[in-house]
Amino acid sequence: MALGGAPRTIGGSGTTAAASLLLRDSARLLRYTTYQRFYEGQHYDRQRNGRSSLVLNYARTIVDKGVAYLLGRGITWSVQPARPNNADARRRANSVEQLLYDVGWTNNVEATDLQVAQNAGVLGDGVYKVLWDHAEKRVRILSIDPRTFFATWAGDDPSVLRRVECVYRLGAEDLELGGYGLSEGEAAALVGADGLADVVERWTATTLEILVRNQTIRNDANPYGFIPFVHVPNLPLANDPWGQSDLVDVLPINREINDRVSDQADVIRFHADPPIVFKGINDRSDLAVGPGTVWDIPIDADVKLLEWQGQPVAVQEHIERLYRTLYEVTETPRTSFGDAGGQLTGVALEIQLRPIIQRTLRRRVWWTRALRQRAEMVLRLINQYQERRVVVTAEDYRVRVLWPPMLPRDDAQEVRNQTQMVSAGLRSHRTAMDVMGTESPEEELVRVVEDRAQLGVESVPSEPPLQQAGDGAVTVGSSVV
Repeated sequence: MALGGAPRTIGGSGTTAAASLLLRDSARLLRYTTYQRFYEGQHYDRQRNGRSSLVLNYARTIVDKGVAYLLGRGITWSVQPARPNNADARRRANSVEQLLYDVGWTNNVEATDLQVAQNAGVLGDGVYKVLWDHAEKRVRILSIDPRTFFATWAGDDPSVLRRVECVYRLGAEDLELGGYGLSEGEAAALVGADGLADVVERWTATTLEILVRNQTIRNDANPYGFIPFVHVPNLPLANDPWGQSDLVDVLPINREINDRVSDQADVIRFHADPPIVFKGINDRSDLAVGPGTVWDIPIDADVKLLEWQGQPVAVQEHIERLYRTLYEVTETPRTSFGDAGGQLTGVALEIQLRPIIQRTLRRRVWWTRALRQRAEMVLRLINQYQERRVVVTAEDYRVRVLWPPMLPRDDAQEVRNQTQMVSAGLRSHRTAMDVMGTESPEEELVRVVEDRAQLGVESVPSEPPLQQAGDGAVTVGSSVV
């Protein structure tokens, strides 16, 4: 691609597009930096002079625990046709569901979900990018660093993305091989003295513009017809499209815990090796220190250990109060850290874990919306680019996100529960397998039937049809419900 013309500037003379975006969202980016440093264990701006500076990184523990409760054993899918009585629609729905699993498998999507969830927990926002890789001829699902993501939402609907701009710093090799249409010489000419160049991708639903070092190298129609980014806010405020970090209330409490535990460590250290106070002795450098040591000092001199005078401060009580505050503010009870105080029944455990369960349920509301958007983008790209097309519209199918249980589950007991519900005609085999987290229930049912036929065992009983009784009740087989 031939590059010509003067570099285009945005935001005033000499202001690049990347610099303009960084300046516009400087407060958000500063907030991100603060949370990321704290999560990584950098809790002190400077070491406490001559004192202990212990770091008890509860910030990392709370974020990681929230991610574990959110994702658990992994996310599964269920695709239901809008017309469930149509056999062809059900078969196509099964194919769509399998496509979602296949795309997840090729993208190692469990690791991607973990990255996005960690970004959302630490920074307050996670971002997916869904694109078509022309070289590998497949859908790619990527985790995008929220610090490179700049979004503009509709003024009357903050759930609608109007424009997304991403800022990267890339070297010549990435510019040449990254699909920007640049030759080796053009890419080398665009990088700066540090070997890097600012790249800005500007997406709208209809256009795609790419700038390298503030020079437009591409400006044409959006090849997808949609903005290929999914923003996942972490428990956002009602009138703010950006999410909130899990650490927003943790920082001051964690800092205070660090300081007070460090104070305790200093007290223990001073008690084990207390300072010695000399009075009336000028030259004490040659005085030996150790058990059984005898000092010959002047009659008017005095030597004693520096000891605490008066009532000791209740540091431990203060620390316990801080821990209790941490559990309450973060909705992460002590039981979630493994301290249940003894064996508990399932109901008692659920009651003790209720705060973190409620927080996770609120978080899943936003994640469910985001994952549905991601699935819709995946299917649209497959329809558009893959030879084996599956024509899918939002009106034809309902994509459900099946979340794993948050509490420990007795799988054997759960199987018995599902078996009883299927036998009673209250639940289908497919739904029971969805609840158990079975991937591709339709294919698994086919394998079950084949195994039973091969072994000469009676096949899986068909689900009794629902019939309308004369008095308006619903009958399942011969039973009235």
